[in-house]
Amino acid sequence: MAARLPYLERDQVPADVQTVYDNLQKATGRVLNIFKLMAHHAKSLPPFLQWYPTLREGALDIKLRQLAYVKASQVNNCRY
Repeated sequence: MAARLPYLERDQVPADVQTVYDNLQKATGRVLNIFKLMAHHAKSLPPFLQWYPTLREGALDIKLRQLAYVKASQVNNCRY
């Protein structure tokens, strides 16, 4: 299933978001599509990026974390 919004590339976003893209590129070698979608609401991207490592690397066991992703998708009628 394709995204309903286009993925915004670096040259399509405001200067402050370009800095975020640069930092992501430097840290991970790429900018994930989820972040390119979130750039449509630029104010939400930096706070999300501060919170995201807590979600990804939290104390919850990886199997339980994956189960939570699947369950959240089911509850929201999303495909996982």
